[in-house]
Amino acid sequence: MKKLLLLLLLAISFNLYAQKPAVWLISDGGKNINDPDDISAIASYILMSNEFDTRAIVLGSTTHPWNKDTEDMKLWAEETYGKAYAADLPNLNKYIGGYQSKFRFMESSIKGQGKNFAWNENYNLSDYPSIQALYKELEKTKGTLNVLCFGPLTEQAILVSYCIQKKRTDLLNKLRFISHWTSSNFHVGNEANPERTHNCMGDPIACDYIKKMALNGRFEFYECGGIGQYGIVENAQKGAQYYDLFTESKLGKIFREGKFNKNRVDDSDCATYWTLLGNWGVSLNNIASNGLNFPDVEKRNEEAFAKNAKAMRDELLRRSNAAAGYNPDAIKVDLIVPEHGMADPHAWVENDTLWFICGHDKSWEPSHKFPMDRWEIWSTTDLKNYKYHNSILPKDTYIGDLPHCWAGDITKRNGKYYWFFSNQHIDTGVAVADKIDGDYKDLLSKPLLPADIVPVNPYDPEIYEEEDVYTICFGAGTYYMATLAEDMMSLTTEPKAVEIKYKDGKPFRSEDKPTLFKRNNIYYLVFGSRYAMSDNLYGPYTFEGAFLSGGHTSFFDWHGQKYVLQENHDISAFYRGASLKPVFFNEDGTIRIPKSDRFYPGPGRTFHFENSTMGWKALNGTSIYMNDGKLSGKISEPKALLTSAPVLFTPMDGCTKVIIKIRNQSYADILKISLATRNKGQDFWNSAANPVNWDEQEWINIPISANDTEFQTYEIKLSQFKDIKDRLLQVAVQPAVNTYNGTWEIEEIIIE
Repeated sequence: MKKLLLLLLLAISFNLYAQKPAVWLISDGGKNINDPDDISAIASYILMSNEFDTRAIVLGSTTHPWNKDTEDMKLWAEETYGKAYAADLPNLNKYIGGYQSKFRFMESSIKGQGKNFAWNENYNLSDYPSIQALYKELEKTKGTLNVLCFGPLTEQAILVSYCIQKKRTDLLNKLRFISHWTSSNFHVGNEANPERTHNCMGDPIACDYIKKMALNGRFEFYECGGIGQYGIVENAQKGAQYYDLFTESKLGKIFREGKFNKNRVDDSDCATYWTLLGNWGVSLNNIASNGLNFPDVEKRNEEAFAKNAKAMRDELLRRSNAAAGYNPDAIKVDLIVPEHGMADPHAWVENDTLWFICGHDKSWEPSHKFPMDRWEIWSTTDLKNYKYHNSILPKDTYIGDLPHCWAGDITKRNGKYYWFFSNQHIDTGVAVADKIDGDYKDLLSKPLLPADIVPVNPYDPEIYEEEDVYTICFGAGTYYMATLAEDMMSLTTEPKAVEIKYKDGKPFRSEDKPTLFKRNNIYYLVFGSRYAMSDNLYGPYTFEGAFLSGGHTSFFDWHGQKYVLQENHDISAFYRGASLKPVFFNEDGTIRIPKSDRFYPGPGRTFHFENSTMGWKALNGTSIYMNDGKLSGKISEPKALLTSAPVLFTPMDGCTKVIIKIRNQSYADILKISLATRNKGQDFWNSAANPVNWDEQEWINIPISANDTEFQTYEIKLSQFKDIKDRLLQVAVQPAVNTYNGTWEIEEIIIE
């Protein structure tokens, strides 16, 4: 019975594999051969290759004589792609599946031969091993063999000529060529001479021969034109920051480094396999099968790929991340609830539902540091859609009606739910409820951890449970741990200091809000964006270094994946948000930091106005309101001035410019911008909320056009400012200088 089941599974797997399109890829690329775009294109193909039955990848298919003495492309491909694929394959099959065990790489028989195709020549395939291999593959293939053409058509023409010579119409009927850059009505070529393109010019006779044979119905030939270049490459993401994310996998690194210029990766021949896949905007049904490339068809297909270009790149990145060992199905949410002031999230999973209680920042314009007016209870059943349930108010605890709702933690014991909460940085209390969404009642009507219980401030509690022992960890600078009594109303042990050391044995001083979890018998103590590890709950812990970038954390497991809820700076450091991030580990148990990790909304700071004017305020001479997703205002005085939320706390390291997109509907021809920055010193937070005196700040004048009908974009280099410090606190703009009337609209302000 077991043997029968195994045979059945093997048969199903074989049939699924057999249903994939069979592919033979011919490229004129390779190391130091022609345009390196094919190096990137082959890497991207391999990342997508679980969708195909790849029979061979041929490199160096170019007759240019200067390529004759280049190194063996088969050996180079095996060393480059083969080893990278072998390294990435286990994770690709773990997270995505369906990848074949290895690839057959070949060097083209025509590499550097210095001789183009000839119509009347009687070719002997024994002189052309790579073409002979394709011929034999055609003989074995039962259905269609898709030949992806990443270069001139010399090999293809020799194959067709030989099949006609041998009267092998049966083999020609199996052939389907899918080509890129062997015709274009708009780019390089034109409507009068569409064949004047890069790959046709590589062997114009072969190109002409193939096109005429296809037109006569000898085989299928699909001409993509230039849609890979001008549909995909030019409309995909731009910037090294994005493409550097690919470098965590071996194949992604080849893709990134093959041809990166003009601020993007060029793998334009990828249009052939995306078209063969058929579900990314263009399919074979959208292209003539006889080699013709009609202008309206090329334009339509270019536009269709352009609409999907960013999604196609993201799919490649998803696969590259999977190859690097990051679960592509893990959910990541930059901002759980926008513009809400959600801080200090604390997780609890029950009945396939994530519950979390978070503090609420009272105002984006506070008069002192971190006023927090309540705790809120939220839930989600899919980690994507979030629901508010209830609030816990400080007036219902011993705190009274004070905005002291700092961090806490939620746990369950003996059927009841306990919310341990901070009274600012003063002490810690505990509330109890019969249901996780409340209502909660103060259990003691006084602090559980009074201010004098330990030498440091006893706030920011974390509850860790193991084998029905409940441990509370709290404090700042030095953490303390103690065991909670079964009624959760007292401690059964004296608080013990938790020792954290650098690897050289020197003592490490921590910050506030510790969080704890255990994995593979290792305890993890996390504080903000740093962490330590130990074999014992009470330590000593060894400081390991950087954790994921962000603020206070809370960990939970969801469907086999470790996650963290982490505080961010949505509107500012005083009006925060929460992010959801998957957590990954190295083989030695240390935490992996993906290149894509960021402290939202960084890096830099982007102001879009999709939801509201939140954080922006008119100080003088203008109104301020939302208008169709734009920050807008009507000028009433010459010194119109608006400012962002204070205490943005944006790191300026790596930032080089400010971009502002504005429509000035006044006679003003000058815009002014100022950045209030400051170094993060020891007293930073105590004075961070102090108002900026804009009369004392440096202002940069920007010449602008008057009475705009369209939005205009202006760019200012940060080097124009005399002194940019570590952290950006606030942005100020005078949108239209020295005018008494008119209106302005700002679509975006970007500091990058």
